[in-house]
Amino acid sequence: MFYNDTRKQIKELARKIMLGNRRRNVFVIIAIAMTTFLISTILCIGSGYLKSSDKQREMLNGTTADIILTNPTEQQIQSLQQDKSITYMGISRQIGFIDTAAYPRINSVLLRWCDTVEWEQHIFPTIGNVNGHYPTSKNEIMLSSWVLERMGIDHPALGQTITFSFRYGYTDVHWQPLSNPEDCSFTLCGWYDDYSSNKMYDNAIAYIATDFWKNSVANETNTKSALSLTVSGDVGNKIHSYLEPLNDLQEFTDLSKAGSGKNSFSPIIAAIGLILTIMVCGYLLIYNVLYISVTKDIRMYGQLKTLGTTERQMKKVVYHQVRVLSFWGILSGLTLSAATVFLIVPFGIRALAGDTIMDSAISPSYSPLIFIGAGLFSFITALISSMKPSKIASRVSPIEALRFSGVNASKKNRSKTSHGNKVFKMAISNVFRNKKGTILVLASLFLGISLFVIVNGILAGLDASYLANEYMNDDIVVEVSQQTNLDDDILTELQAAPDVQEISYTTKLSEQWFVDADNILEKYINDFCATGTVPQEAIEQYADGNKYQAYVFGIGEQDFNEAASLINCSIEYEDFCNGEIAFLASATIVPYEGTAISGKIQLPLNGANYSLNIAPYYLPATFKEDGQTLIAPNIYVSQEWLERIGADGQINRITLQTDNSEQALNAVNAIFENYSGVTITSKVEKINELKASFSGITFLGNAISVILLGIGLMNFINMMYVSVNSRSKELAVLESVGMTKKQICKMLQIEGNTYAVITAILIFTLGSAVLYGAFQIVKAQASYAVFTYPFFQIVISLAIVIMICNLVPILVYKAEANRSIIERLRVNE
Repeated sequence: MFYNDTRKQIKELARKIMLGNRRRNVFVIIAIAMTTFLISTILCIGSGYLKSSDKQREMLNGTTADIILTNPTEQQIQSLQQDKSITYMGISRQIGFIDTAAYPRINSVLLRWCDTVEWEQHIFPTIGNVNGHYPTSKNEIMLSSWVLERMGIDHPALGQTITFSFRYGYTDVHWQPLSNPEDCSFTLCGWYDDYSSNKMYDNAIAYIATDFWKNSVANETNTKSALSLTVSGDVGNKIHSYLEPLNDLQEFTDLSKAGSGKNSFSPIIAAIGLILTIMVCGYLLIYNVLYISVTKDIRMYGQLKTLGTTERQMKKVVYHQVRVLSFWGILSGLTLSAATVFLIVPFGIRALAGDTIMDSAISPSYSPLIFIGAGLFSFITALISSMKPSKIASRVSPIEALRFSGVNASKKNRSKTSHGNKVFKMAISNVFRNKKGTILVLASLFLGISLFVIVNGILAGLDASYLANEYMNDDIVVEVSQQTNLDDDILTELQAAPDVQEISYTTKLSEQWFVDADNILEKYINDFCATGTVPQEAIEQYADGNKYQAYVFGIGEQDFNEAASLINCSIEYEDFCNGEIAFLASATIVPYEGTAISGKIQLPLNGANYSLNIAPYYLPATFKEDGQTLIAPNIYVSQEWLERIGADGQINRITLQTDNSEQALNAVNAIFENYSGVTITSKVEKINELKASFSGITFLGNAISVILLGIGLMNFINMMYVSVNSRSKELAVLESVGMTKKQICKMLQIEGNTYAVITAILIFTLGSAVLYGAFQIVKAQASYAVFTYPFFQIVISLAIVIMICNLVPILVYKAEANRSIIERLRVNE
């Protein structure tokens, strides 16, 4: 048997079939293009989000290193140098610290030295807007921009002289001081933007040159060092195993595992789910278009079988069309993606992450592999979609092709009425004649609308006002600095402001000493000092045996009720007002919230000593002062009691409850416009900020869901067009036996409305269940979310579907009805 090469003929035949199906080609190309565009965009946003999250983690850590070992021994360093899984190994050393007593808004500044690898590979990539260079001469220093600003240097200059008081050593509790404080004039050689979490606690790092400490009292044995490693692969446990045992001064930290909990997989799962949904929607449209196309041309395929075309050749004809259409569809989708990706991806990352990501951490990903993968996914979708149609085309016999109608024959209706068969029954019967096509159209419409509903339902539950309530308990907060003196009638002015309903305020006694007679704070103070952020000078300044300096605040009844509620304890307000009870609030760096405590403190005020019982549990660090304390916890006593004993202090915080109106905020801003040292924050502004953040993800989610809904509607339009077109002869027969055009239009409208009604039923039942399930997943990540049923969005989307379902069949029929009945009756002859 001789091989007959028919590839050229198959390609020519496929080309001619495509030329005769231009409308079908447009539908398939659009479906493939949209599938490619959406998949490539989502992959870019997803990979960019993960990349940005990693970048932000590094910026918050202040290093790109994966592993940090403090105070390594020479033997450990030699072992690590032999490890081929380590890409970079840098070392840094804490030499001393700067005295920040003159700068109350700076908690501590450590003097750190880095070697070249540590600076260039680990530190430099995590900072921004670097001006100048790393210190190279003895007295050169490099500081962060926020430190310079809080020192009053708003416009720093290279070569500028800055004088600090500093001391060597004692960078944490494990290392002894190496010198007494001494003044030194440094030359500013550079500054940078610090994004690390140190800034949150007003702690900073100043970089110094090697010559600054090499010939000083500081050396490799009496200062704290840290070895930073960049590794390839998950080798943290392996490295840790051969470094053991660690001594008391050593700590092994695997930063690569920080933030790698179960929540980090949520964006990946969401992206995979969305891509699968897109592929299913694309599959439904492509499959339905090809299926209808094949069944429409089934007689031609039967004739080809009569001429001797084999099953394999018939499949090649269909697959060749799919390859050509896929090429143009994927090319169009990738072109559209490439043209818009530089705008959409950064916007998408920002929308997905919201306020949780820093602008400088946003790192879009435009890897060619993403676009190759998107094209591959789309091509696989198109191939899978064409399998069943190609199978039908290849296996149909000439006799079956001659009789093929593309629908299952309806059972004959034996019941009769005096008025004949009803139009409604005919329409319903027509809908379910092609069960497979009906299911595909309904599935496509359901997926498109469901995604639209789910996105809007979840976003409605993530209302900015709900999240703003998590950030702020009060509608407006006015914070007053210690240097600002308010007028005596300021509270009266605020009470008279429009839409202000209630006012409360706290007073502050700064640097107030108290006596811990029962030593109830001993463990707390030890833990606070052990954090490594407390210079010895601070301990000497704020502690003297069991005497401590602390911030003492006076609070009113509203704040008392909040404090009692936070510790879930029954305390009499009358006892509080009599000065019998005080609350303690821990610092952010010592999370003692809810920790039990029992005993008394002695508080000397106006020459008299007052003994106060401590409430049974610590308040959270965020209570009123956001975790800012001295060494001892903040103390909250009755404002009324302080006024009665003549120690009422200065107003430092005013909170207002309003109806969240802009008018109230504007009035408060006007009252304080002539004061300096006043910071005003409001829930209205926070809601507006969050709305701006949510608007991005709302737009992104709705854009994707509208495209998928459009694919579903395209599927329906194509289905109805082919259905009416293929039934042209059948409708002509009905006309010839007396059925009017009005009755036919009514029948077609009922058919379209049947699709709409079934889709609506699916949305309100199965779609609602899916929405609730998706919301529960979101609720686990965002506890503030409130379930809101998007009834309005459902009504709008269903109204559009109903309109299209009514219009499309009528428009197609009227286009067919322009031909005479005789022409339509002869359509297949």
